[in-house]
Amino acid sequence: MIYLLLFILAIYFKFEESDISSKEIALIAIYSAFAAVARIPFVGIPSVQPVSFLVLCAGYVFGPLIGFIIGGNTAFLSNIFLGQGVWTIYQIFAWGFFGLLGGALGKTRNKQPDKWILALMGFLLAFLYGWFMNIWSWLLIRPISLASFIATNIQSIPFDIAHALSNFIFLIVFGEQTIRILERYQQRFFFTIKQSQDVVDVPIKEK
Repeated sequence: MIYLLLFILAIYFKFEESDISSKEIALIAIYSAFAAVARIPFVGIPSVQPVSFLVLCAGYVFGPLIGFIIGGNTAFLSNIFLGQGVWTIYQIFAWGFFGLLGGALGKTRNKQPDKWILALMGFLLAFLYGWFMNIWSWLLIRPISLASFIATNIQSIPFDIAHALSNFIFLIVFGEQTIRILERYQQRFFFTIKQSQDVVDVPIKEK
């Protein structure tokens, strides 16, 4: 738990020290709130929610650091409505990891994202998410042993499969469109005005 907290705090301190604009801060706040609210209607369907695919797409477009921050913020904000607990710290790290890996994939992207690669990535990451989230519940089991850890992971297989399939479907159906929308936002708001170096001083004649 201490290691997780230190890692998360280090990411947020890194974010604070980065050269980030007010537009990026606004983007992070709005998108995190949107992803958090989007999770609530699916609460009745175990492990099925759009947060994972939204965070993965955000990291793909805006990079690993912003992707991690959006994932962590989404977990915290959504749990204000769904319930905070020890699991929140694990969710902050797990969904932050989605954004981090999405950003790593985005650095190697072409002009058009490959929805099948994104979908496969979302499918596999769902199992890593489930296994990681199982740690906090496993630590409550006595005695703590390898056998109890394996049993905990076996019990979560149906939920992990539901998460993986929902990620795959969301990314196949909405992945490319979501990335295009985010890229248009990026092109519209994140631009730099460069001054030309070929400046010629023209003397003004006095009348």
